[in-house]
Amino acid sequence: MCAIVPIGPITLTILLVLISFGLAEQALGRLRVTRRQALLLVGAMLAGSLFDLDLAPGLSINLGGGVLPCVVAAGLFATAERPYESARALTATLVTAGAVYLVGRLFPPGEPTELNLFYLDAQYLYGVTAGLVGFTAGRSHRTAFAAAVLGVILADLTHYIGYIREGAERGLFVHAGGGGFWGTAMVAGVLAVLTAEIIGETGQVLKAGQVGRDE
Repeated sequence: MCAIVPIGPITLTILLVLISFGLAEQALGRLRVTRRQALLLVGAMLAGSLFDLDLAPGLSINLGGGVLPCVVAAGLFATAERPYESARALTATLVTAGAVYLVGRLFPPGEPTELNLFYLDAQYLYGVTAGLVGFTAGRSHRTAFAAAVLGVILADLTHYIGYIREGAERGLFVHAGGGGFWGTAMVAGVLAVLTAEIIGETGQVLKAGQVGRDE
């Protein structure tokens, strides 16, 4: 079994470094976030990853890995310039939540996925699924981030509702958003934005190459 690493805090630390050295300016611009705002937010998420908030018996959410990413995602919803952007973000969130919920049913949390090459905790699959589906359904940086983050949270809450009775009997506990150690919701949002950035840059390079050939 592979060694377990604190993927959430590591991701946030890498983001702090990239933002500090100005290596994420383009992505931040598309999110409409300044470097100072991003540094404060990522720093708050990193510090908040140490604290869990109990929402109900058997249900908690991490401050840095769940609450703050949700606040950012909600802010992206609220600042959408056109009604169709909000509608697309909502649709993308529901699609992402459905995909993550399905993966959660196939690969329960806390258990290895038993892949052919190596073992991975199911939380990795949740983050990757949410990030890729969030981008595919949302397309833009802002919508992709919101869909990935809120999709994970919504899927976890749906699992919790379904596990209430079973959880009371077996002692199951749901960490909405993956908890501070995993930071699944936050990692999914970062992956969605990164995918949007890579796909966008690749498209621009291909378009520029096509224009060059036409000339």
